[in-house]
Amino acid sequence: MSKKSDKRDKDLALKAQAGDLAAEEELLREYKSLARSKARMYFMVGADEDDVLQEGMIGLLKAVRKYDGDKNASFATFAGHCITNQIISAIRAADRNKHKILNDSLSLEESISSSKGTQGGGELRLEDTLAANPSESPEQMLVIRDIAACIIHNDDRIFSQYEMDVLKELIQGKDRKEIAVSLDKSEKSIDNCLGRVRRKVVEYIGG
Repeated sequence: MSKKSDKRDKDLALKAQAGDLAAEEELLREYKSLARSKARMYFMVGADEDDVLQEGMIGLLKAVRKYDGDKNASFATFAGHCITNQIISAIRAADRNKHKILNDSLSLEESISSSKGTQGGGELRLEDTLAANPSESPEQMLVIRDIAACIIHNDDRIFSQYEMDVLKELIQGKDRKEIAVSLDKSEKSIDNCLGRVRRKVVEYIGG
């Protein structure tokens, strides 16, 4: 996103926070597609995509009202964190009542749920998806990266320093080999670290 777009979003957020409903609506309209793309990655039992999108839009609205251009990154980045955080919070709240590590209905988007999922169709749960080696699935890496970024943004200190180093590289879009080179570690060490991160991500969602 260009600096011009960043400035426009910042100005709109400031106007919205001052009570300008038109500015607020413009930002919500502009970033609804971001909320929708993230909502497609998760769903809960008894809820359809629109329900999860609604959670994402709540997160987007929070981003509009809380954004501080002097402290936060670009509005787009901040909005992405807020949307993910709201959706994950809703999933964790639903799961907390069931006293188990993951909501059985928590799933990835359709592109990896039926044709690439379990035999005979059916939905592929996040727990199942994250059970594999993260370096083998781009979709899996995207989910880990997205949720880990949300956790770090919330300042929840669940990762070790080494895991944080690996995650920072991952969030920048680097693959396993590039991370190994950047941190001067073996690929096996990176794989093992991502395995630990994966388990912590699952535990974090499970609350």
